[in-house]
Amino acid sequence: MLIKTPQRQTTVTVSRRMPWFLALIAGVFVVSTAAAHLVVGAGTASLMGFRQLIDVDAEGNLPTWFSSALLHFAALIAWAIASADSAENRRSWQAIACLLLLMGIDEVASVHNAPSRIVGELFGTRSGIMMNAWVIPAGILCLAVAISFLRFLVRQPRWLASGLILASGLFVFGALVLEMASTYVEYETAGFDYDGDEHYSLTFELIAVGEELFEYAGVILTIGLLLRRGRELNAEIGLAV
Repeated sequence: MLIKTPQRQTTVTVSRRMPWFLALIAGVFVVSTAAAHLVVGAGTASLMGFRQLIDVDAEGNLPTWFSSALLHFAALIAWAIASADSAENRRSWQAIACLLLLMGIDEVASVHNAPSRIVGELFGTRSGIMMNAWVIPAGILCLAVAISFLRFLVRQPRWLASGLILASGLFVFGALVLEMASTYVEYETAGFDYDGDEHYSLTFELIAVGEELFEYAGVILTIGLLLRRGRELNAEIGLAV
């Protein structure tokens, strides 16, 4: 016998102050990392587990989780907007949500590092900026994504379209341009042997902090824009059980 029970639906309301709260957390990570490198220098690796805990240039720590959570939160908002917006925009919002979800997964799994060896072998070098050659296919992918969303952006309010372009530019500048700059400094400092302990470059470490700063700024700006658009469309993030 099948027994039907009433569904209980919980709707999540997000405060307008959420982007500022997220920016505050990001600022704590970025400022503490930069300050530690400026004051302590090469000793940051042994500064009471600093690098393993809150260094924005390290992996598998709080900033890594935070970056991934930001992207997944943005993906959730974009998916909610897809259900509330017009039919012609629905698939574009869903595609944006999927892209943000994959970016959040990559933040933890570092899938983007896989193409570096392949691209380096194709070009016959892995020195200098080619040490992280994944930026080449990533740049091509960014260009393809930008072109594919042009019609979608034209249909959006001017404040949203211009804001998303700015947010994307901030993220790409940090993730690709500053990545190439830091990789060049890293290779010039110690080649493939750079580890931040035996070989240390304050310039490299601060550029790496700048990378994360621009990435945080891009994602948090995106969240703010999506929240505003979601409020305009009365989009809801709900859970039905």
